[in-house]
Amino acid sequence: MAKALTIKKELEDQIKNVKPYRKTSEDKAAFDMAEERRDYLKEVRKSSGIEEIWKAADKAYVPHKIVSRKSNKVLVSDDELGWRSSPVDLNVEDAWQEESVPPNPYIKIQTALGIIVDRNPKAVFEPGAKKYEKNTTLMKNLYERSWELASSKDAALKPFVFNCAKYGKGVGRTFPLEITRDVRDLKKFVAENPKKNVYESKEHTYFDDVFRESLSPWQVYEDDAAIVGNPFSMNDVIFYKDYDWLKLKNQFGHLQNFDFIKPEKKVITDENEMRNFDAGNDDAKSSKYQERIWFWENLEMDLFFIWTESGIVLVNEPLPQSPKNKRLSIWTAPWTMRDDKSLNGIGVYEAMRNDHQLYTKVRNMTMDQLVASIYREFFFSGTDTLEGDGQMKMRPGKGRQVSDAKNIKWNEIPGPGIESWEAQDRIMARIDDVTGISKSLQGEITGSTAFEISQARESALKRMKTPLENITHALEIDGYISAGIIEDLYSVPKIKLLANDLYIQPFELDQFETEDGERLQEGQHFVTEFREVPLNIERDEETGDTKKTEAKTFFKLKEDDFPWEGVIKIKGQSIIADSELLERTTTVEMANLVVPLFQMPREISEKPAREIIKAYNKDPEDWVPEAWMTPAVEATAPENPLFTDANAEAGSEDSVTPKQPAGLDKLVPENANAPANNLANALSNIGK
Repeated sequence: MAKALTIKKELEDQIKNVKPYRKTSEDKAAFDMAEERRDYLKEVRKSSGIEEIWKAADKAYVPHKIVSRKSNKVLVSDDELGWRSSPVDLNVEDAWQEESVPPNPYIKIQTALGIIVDRNPKAVFEPGAKKYEKNTTLMKNLYERSWELASSKDAALKPFVFNCAKYGKGVGRTFPLEITRDVRDLKKFVAENPKKNVYESKEHTYFDDVFRESLSPWQVYEDDAAIVGNPFSMNDVIFYKDYDWLKLKNQFGHLQNFDFIKPEKKVITDENEMRNFDAGNDDAKSSKYQERIWFWENLEMDLFFIWTESGIVLVNEPLPQSPKNKRLSIWTAPWTMRDDKSLNGIGVYEAMRNDHQLYTKVRNMTMDQLVASIYREFFFSGTDTLEGDGQMKMRPGKGRQVSDAKNIKWNEIPGPGIESWEAQDRIMARIDDVTGISKSLQGEITGSTAFEISQARESALKRMKTPLENITHALEIDGYISAGIIEDLYSVPKIKLLANDLYIQPFELDQFETEDGERLQEGQHFVTEFREVPLNIERDEETGDTKKTEAKTFFKLKEDDFPWEGVIKIKGQSIIADSELLERTTTVEMANLVVPLFQMPREISEKPAREIIKAYNKDPEDWVPEAWMTPAVEATAPENPLFTDANAEAGSEDSVTPKQPAGLDKLVPENANAPANNLANALSNIGK
């Protein structure tokens, strides 16, 4: 049977044969708590007024025009020619005034997005105990690999920063994702009749790793007691996701209560609510088989609860992570703080909206006067018309017939003065100050030399310091969530049966049956296999330690590679866009400082050189000489003594002549003050 026909038949069968649903006492108790908590958080957010600001931001961001005046249409017909009645807009001649809205919110938000998000974040992993040191490099590499594997920069970070700038708050989610589909593998191709092709059904896993996604603030209801900047203040979170029927079945079809869900055509209203579709309604174009799924994560109750909009409980279990890794999957950050408690911040649009409205008004008035001064009105002599009422409404480019004019006279209207254009520039400068997104960040060159250009950009980026710090803090929360998921996913090996190459989880060993129906018994031929991932590290087989490599190698994980605990810090500068000009300037400047230090004795110049390199956010291992890559060897006491017996006879065989310790000539050069002078000069240049 064709797959499309099978899917259609399954859908029709579930609509027709849906089972009656009744909650268990445990599910009903959790369901009532979840519904009550959701309704409370909805009311708290609605009463705060933040949703009105979000609606205004949604409207202002998309380039648009001012809402046009209501049209005054009448039906016009001609009985002699037989024209049928047709609508005519009586206001069409008056629609000459400027009605466009400058896309300032769009420009500012896109500029902020382009500056802050350019690369995947780089993290610093600091182990919390000595026993975690050997696993630190591996965990760091697995974390950074997860960003590349799931395309998290595009799937999560970009929309997260976009929502931060637009709404004043961004919300991200990190969770383990497995995408498995039943697909058909072509085994035999019949060119004459493709319907006779032979296929074999297989289950293929497309993704099985850490995944990050951005959620719209409209979808998420956080704990009302949460405090901005305090990751331990958020106890629970409720959010929803909308699924069409096929995706819903693929993700939740294996659950016991899925058969109780009745497929129904539903629509999403302007209030972002989902309701059943009524036949004959105009919403037919947007209706489809879909369902809204609600998620409730609660730390204090150790509860992970999932239910449908129609009230079917799908999951009522503890949080799925291991005990030490139990965290909420949500991470959030404000653009700038609204107050010291609310998670809802102030975004770019809200900060500039009053000045933006004033700018729009002044700009459109200026353009109206400019148009009127170019397309001038004129008057000419003639007879009165029935509609003459002595009042004149300005219509650029139109001629008017009057009774007492001797000839054509023009209505002279002065153009907008310089004050109009200066006012627009001042209002725009005010918008730049309020948002912190100046012309230099938007690409305008401010300065004549490379130093002036880099200084202007560096000063402008300082205004983005607060949003960048807030985003960095949210990414650190994501780092802890990711490390826990990586440990839970990667530390569990798969079991490979040598007979049929079938993978199962270790905890399923006591329940697994072979193809012959026999239980998997101890001693059967199977092996445990950990994941093999490409990383820029390699393992020393003798010591078991890991070290960085330039090229990627296939790294075979082991059981003792986990667990890991410690502190995770995200480098904020690692995600922002680099200026090629600024990068070249700073690199040359750093090279002028550290290269002379490389020519000095290592004992004197190594530490200052490494600190200078770190101050420029570079990796010292990429700059220091090869001789400095190994730990410095401390000088040992010489075998020969410096002093001899005073009573020993000079020149005798028993006497010992004072000798300079071996290597001392290298430690103390002839000009002992030169290194100190060079070092002082190099350090003094940093301030310049």
